[in-house]
Amino acid sequence: MRRRVLQAAILAISIAGVASPALSADAYENLYDVGPLTPQNVFEGWYLGGTLGGATVNYDFSPATGDVHTSGFLGGVIGGWSYQSGPFVIGIEGDILAADIDGGRNFNNGLNRVTASIDTMADLRLRAGFTVTQRVLLYGTFGGAWANADLNVTGPGGGVRERDFFGWSYGAGAEVSLSTDWAARFDYQFTDFESETVRFPGGQTTFDPDANTFRGSLIYRF
Repeated sequence: MRRRVLQAAILAISIAGVASPALSADAYENLYDVGPLTPQNVFEGWYLGGTLGGATVNYDFSPATGDVHTSGFLGGVIGGWSYQSGPFVIGIEGDILAADIDGGRNFNNGLNRVTASIDTMADLRLRAGFTVTQRVLLYGTFGGAWANADLNVTGPGGGVRERDFFGWSYGAGAEVSLSTDWAARFDYQFTDFESETVRFPGGQTTFDPDANTFRGSLIYRF
């Protein structure tokens, strides 16, 4: 699974790289050329890039008491479009991520153990913010999210199930324009997934996950 995250990160960085002009002296200079930026064009247009970070996902697990705490890494591709009017920026963006977020706990007096693992995540969000300087944007996001998880209960009456979780995500971040084309950002997202009831041979259980993600991204604006 960690190999999948590493592959996703390499793919994301590659995509960000090929989005720029062919590697040459001119392309190298363009990365560091600040150019004739104005408050109206710094954060406007289509963009694509790579993102990498960490996450924690806590599952409210019943009928047993106590949460299932999981953590791990994620990485993938982010893209979207923004419109800028003076200091105000609004747009839409989405991403698809490979992940390795897992963990577990014992229950039923140690006779059983539950583990949960998310290997893929995605979301589609609105983004709105304002520039505190010409090159620094503060923003908030809100939208829908999806995650695919493997749920495993070992011991009497256990089994393995795969489930899709859907929910709402909101967060905030900061983006810094590095040149006319390139920008770097850091953001935080909280996602409240809907609960899923899963049937195992020994009975049914309910998983209700909440996710916290922290990510850094490098993007190329077309």
